[in-house]
Parts: sequence; C-alpha cells; structure tokens
Amino acid sequence: MGLGAGHILDMINRSNQNRAQRPSQRRKFKDNPNPKHFSSASKLKPQFKTVPIEELNEIKQQIRDKAKSEQKARLIKQLIVFLILITAIMIFFLW
Repeated sequence: MGLGAGHILDMINRSNQNRAQRPSQRRKFKDNPNPKHFSSASKLKPQFKTVPIEELNEIKQQIRDKAKSEQKARLIKQLIVFLILITAIMIFFLW
C-alpha cells in the first residue's frame, strides 16, 4: 500500500469508529437503557432567580446607559480616525 494508502485507511478507520460512537449505536440505548442517561422520568425544570420589577427596571436602565456610552465612545473613535485620515490625504495632495 503505497502513495498515501495508509492515510486513507486511517481515515476510513476513524470514520468507522466515529460511526460506532453515535448514541443510537451504543448498547445502553438499545438493550438496557440506564435511567441515569437521557431519562424522561426526571423532568426537572430549571429554576431561575426572580428579581423585583423595580430592580429589573434599574438593571435595564444600567444596560441602556452602558450601551449608549459605548456607542458614543465608538462614534468619537470613528470621528478621530476619519479626521486623521482626511488630514493625511490633504497633506499628501498638498505637498
């Protein structure tokens, strides 16, 4: 087996191994399902933290203020870059 056939054989073996690792091919899912794995018996719903409406509105306002300040900072940076670029172009053409 020359000319890279070993690499191709390795690729085929890895493909077969990956196919064998699929959940539908594993024995525990076919013959004897373990209730610990993917069981529908335990239907625990996640419990999220509850926040009072006033505090929630305050958090939303903080997020809005932060986004607005970041937008202003981005605009200022863009203006500075634009002014530097215009100045460089003017200096280039005037010289």
